[in-house]
Formats: sequence, structure tokens, C-alpha cells
Amino acid sequence: MVLPRHKLRGLSFVNVALVAIVLAIAVTAYFLFFKKDPPAASATRPSVAVQRGEVTASVSSSGTLQSSQTASPQFETSGTVTQVLVKVGQVVAKGAAIAKVDPAAAERQLRIAQQNQIASANSVTAADETLSDAQDALEEAEEASASPSPTPTPSNGQQQTQQETQQSQGQGQSQSPEVAVSNAEASLAKAKADKEQSDQDVEAAQAAVDATTLKAPIAGTITAVNGSVGSVAGGSSASSSSGTGGQGSTSGQGSGSTSSTSTTSGTGFVDIADLKALQVVAAFAEADAIKIKAGQAATVTLNAEPGTTLTASLATVSPTPTTTNGVVSYSATFSLAKLPANARMGQTANVTVQTAKAANALYVPSTAIATSGTTYTVTMADGSGTREVQVGVRGDSYTQITSGLNEGDQIELLQGAIGGTGTQNGQNRQQPGGGQFPGAGVGQGTGAGGFRGR
Repeated sequence: MVLPRHKLRGLSFVNVALVAIVLAIAVTAYFLFFKKDPPAASATRPSVAVQRGEVTASVSSSGTLQSSQTASPQFETSGTVTQVLVKVGQVVAKGAAIAKVDPAAAERQLRIAQQNQIASANSVTAADETLSDAQDALEEAEEASASPSPTPTPSNGQQQTQQETQQSQGQGQSQSPEVAVSNAEASLAKAKADKEQSDQDVEAAQAAVDATTLKAPIAGTITAVNGSVGSVAGGSSASSSSGTGGQGSTSGQGSGSTSSTSTTSGTGFVDIADLKALQVVAAFAEADAIKIKAGQAATVTLNAEPGTTLTASLATVSPTPTTTNGVVSYSATFSLAKLPANARMGQTANVTVQTAKAANALYVPSTAIATSGTTYTVTMADGSGTREVQVGVRGDSYTQITSGLNEGDQIELLQGAIGGTGTQNGQNRQQPGGGQFPGAGVGQGTGAGGFRGR
């Protein structure tokens, strides 16, 4: 049967469409499964030149500003508080009155001690007179025995009378002159000892009366008032130290201590801190603590003043560790060369300690060095392969090269970045992870290294 012309025309369009679809599928399949990808461009690593300059290594930590001298004085004389003469924030001088307790009991003890002192003084006077009399009697007896007067031979009646007289004298004299002097000397010595004890009792009683007024053992600012009028105070001492730094701390009524730690038997009536002498106390991990020692230079930045860099010196490192949640650390105290006007006790401080330095040294980015045990190698950018090098001061971002390379040699960065990110594009760029390019400021972060070029 012959189809009409218009139906034949419709079938031809369908066939053409089907053929186009099949061709499209075939071309797609070819590119997907049969066409090979063009060869990828060979990967290249960035390269840097070996440079010369000052190489520094450092470790970092954070801590707080603390006073180098604090005190928590307490009344040494027990009593009821009658006056509080200071308030929080008040600046006091050393020896200034802080508070008072009722002095009645202390004054009563002083009067008793003074009366005992008078009595003991009278005893000394009496004993001294007794000794003087005994010595006079001894001298007379010695003179009498040295030059006896001749006596006639007595008759029987006279002999009897002489014997009766000697017996009468023996009954009237109970001890010899020598014994009397010895006893008088002993009595005088005891009287003087009693007098000395009574003098000490008066001094102690007077000190107790004086201690009814609590005085500031150091000059500083009152940071806390822990007592109040009507409370019972005294009988214990309290102290607070500036921390692990070992700076002076003061406890009790004007007594001093230089211990970096203190044991308190009570709470101080007030807390005093010298806010003009602040220092930084920071804890360093044990791996970093072995690298620091007293006298090393350090830099400090305060979170409250991020644009200000302070010069500091490491004063002390605590010989005993502190363990927190299984982490061992050692406290270090830093003295500041100059304190900002707005610095406050308790502010967070970031400190970086320079642990090593090499001047006029060759250095490369630490990411250019491959380490295998104690062997260090770098990859030359000219395609000559790897080269073994010797290293010196090692920072987190840069490492000193002591042999194996020359200034200007081009080497590849193994990790594609200086400090772990990005590529090297020039100088004076702060890098993550610490350290610095030549001329940059000292970076922060544990294990940081810094470099200053020519």
C-alpha cells in the first residue's frame, strides 16, 4: 500500500531526529570513554633563595600581670574591731594605720607587767643591799682573824665563862660570813633574772597595745577589706605572695617574708598590692621550660593594648612544676622595663622569650628542610636533586644553615609555604606559626623563630 505524501514527509522527519539523537549519544560516549585526557602540566614547587641575617628562636606563653609585692596583714592582738580606717582602692604608705581593735585587755596586761617590773626592780635593790652587808661582815671577820689580840691565861672560872660566851655567839650566828655572801650573791642573781624577765614582759605587753592598731607592712593599694567593725580579729597571721616569681611578700603585723609560696593560718584583715611594680607571671609547658632560664630577653604584649610591645627580662623560673588536668607546666616571672600607664593587675599578657640567636647567619624557611633522624636535606631548585645540610638555631618558621648551602642558592619549599601556608613572595611579611621575615616584628606561638635580614 502506498502511503500518502504528507505521511511520508512526517516519517522522514522522525528518522532524521532519531539519527541525530544516536549521533549525539555516540559522540558523547566517545569523549567520555575513548578520548584520552591531555597530559597534565608538571607540578612545580615554589622556590626561595638562601638568605643571610640574624636568626632567633623563641618560645611563647600567656599569663597575667601580677604585683611584685603583696601583703595580707592580720591583727596579732586579739580583740573586737572598733575602727576600719581604709577602703578598697585607697593608696596607703608603709606604716599607715588600717584598723583598730579594743585595746582594754592589752592595756590591762601592760599595767600588770609594769607593776611586776617595779616589784622586781625593788627586789634587785634589796638583794644588792643584802649582798653589800654580807660582804662587809666578811671583811670584818677576815680582819679579825688576821690580827688576833693576846689574852691572859684564864683561870678555871674564866675558862668556863669564855666557853659559855663562845656557845652564846654560836647560837646567835646561824651561818659563816662566807656562806652569807654566797647566798646573797645567788639572791641578787635571781632578782636580776626576774627583773630582766619583767622588762621583756613589759616590752611584749607594750607591743600588744601597739598592735591593737593594724598598720600597713608595705606601701600599696588596698585591694580588699576582709574585716569589719564589730568582728573579732587577731591571733593568726596571713600572707600572700606575688606568685611563683619569688618576689617579696609580707605577712602579719609588719613582718617580712621572701618565700614565693606562703601558708596562711587565717585570712588577712586587708589585702594590699603594690600596683606600681607589676610583673608578668606565665606558665610554660615542660618542653619549653627547659629552654628558658633567668636573664633571657623577652617581649610582652597586653590583650588590652595589642599595639604596644613591652621589653621584659626573665627573672625566675619555678623549680617545681604545676600539674593541671595531667599537663605539667612551670611558672616563670618576668620583670618589665617600663609599665604602660593603663596597665592593671590581672590583665592578660602574651610573652615571648628569645631562647637562641645567631647573627649574620645563613637561613632558609623551615618548610624547605626534610628531616630523617639526624639528617637534614633540601631540594635544589635547579633540578640537581637533594643536598644534605647542617643546621644551627631552629625556629618554627626559619632555620639556620651552618653548612651545605651558599647565600643566594635557590631551594624548593617542600610544603609550598613559609610557615605552612601560602608561598614566599618577598620580605617583611608576618607569617603564621611564629617567626618573621627579615625586618618583621617578632612572631608568637610556641616554638617561634625570628629572623632579621641585612
